[in-house]
Amino acid sequence: MVGLYVDPEYKTMLGVSFYDRLREVDRLDGLTRGYRVTIVYGPRNVGKSELVYYWIRRRAVGRVVVFEADRMRASTSIKGIARYLNAPEDVKMTLLRRLTELVLDRLNLLDVVLLVYELLEGIGGEVVVFLDEFHLLPKYRAIGYEDRGGEALADLEALAHRLAKEPGNGVRVVLTVSEGFIATGEVMARLHGYSSEYMLVEHMDSRHFKALYDEYTHKTGCNTSYDTVYNIVGGTPGYLDELCKGEEAVANFITRSKNLLENSLSNVRSTLDNLTLKEAKQLSDPIQLLRLAYEILSSKGIKPVEEPLHYTLGQLLTIHNIAYPLYKNDTITFKPQIPIYRILLEIAVEKRLKSILEVNTKNIIQAIKHRG
Repeated sequence: MVGLYVDPEYKTMLGVSFYDRLREVDRLDGLTRGYRVTIVYGPRNVGKSELVYYWIRRRAVGRVVVFEADRMRASTSIKGIARYLNAPEDVKMTLLRRLTELVLDRLNLLDVVLLVYELLEGIGGEVVVFLDEFHLLPKYRAIGYEDRGGEALADLEALAHRLAKEPGNGVRVVLTVSEGFIATGEVMARLHGYSSEYMLVEHMDSRHFKALYDEYTHKTGCNTSYDTVYNIVGGTPGYLDELCKGEEAVANFITRSKNLLENSLSNVRSTLDNLTLKEAKQLSDPIQLLRLAYEILSSKGIKPVEEPLHYTLGQLLTIHNIAYPLYKNDTITFKPQIPIYRILLEIAVEKRLKSILEVNTKNIIQAIKHRG
């Protein structure tokens, strides 16, 4: 058995050591050398940002400019922006000054990267621009959720095209994103040929996650058992702080998960109603939709050509952040972003319910305990 990997000298935002992810660190190292744009995607709270920060501090060579999109706010003060900006000293003040010249409440992906690109023309060399959760840049936050993906994608495509057509410049871009729109087949097709590549970050394996949980519990305390946490959210460290608060927090999390899944399926149902596929029309029956969703999240692989309805529904569940896709050869496996979604669907299918909201919370907790 391969031993656990832990870097005790490195502390994550949770205050614990860095565990696992050596394979992903190696892959990110190779992608940033071979491609102009690297898109790091995967379930929420799985540790995508931590992975890139770890790579920056342990592996990256040369200049790295970091933008934390979720923390940037409109401001005319250099001091106000500097709190959320990490850049080498030789470009930092120039970068800050130029940022204040922009309309920050409309700041987008192109603005940020091309600004750095312009600076490099004067100072030379190479730089990695890391935009953490780029879809949360001020421009995209200012518009509705339904339109956010389209705006962000249009800017990403334009940026990838620009960098791919100018191979002589020294800019390479790493993006993290949790939103499902980025992992759909349509997006991958639009970026194909523009020196762009994807890197999926999946759940930590149970051994590493247990070691992380134990360290977190020792330092911070946790009122929820490891089995309960793992069966609800899998190997996603970002949920620990919330779920460790105890039974009430667990119940609240389950309730929110039920509401989110129900709302997502309602949106999916309305979309499928507009399709011409004969099978899709049959899914006006909510029991059949729940059954199909469960099948998709339990399948070991779907072939889009042979199973178009399964593929379509899987893509919609991805857009709504219920699933994430794993692409391999000619098959796609749609996995639940967190295990609780599959548990909810399993109970609903077993009891032939018409709505996820009909699933009793006590039944969910019993199912989680049964998985032990």
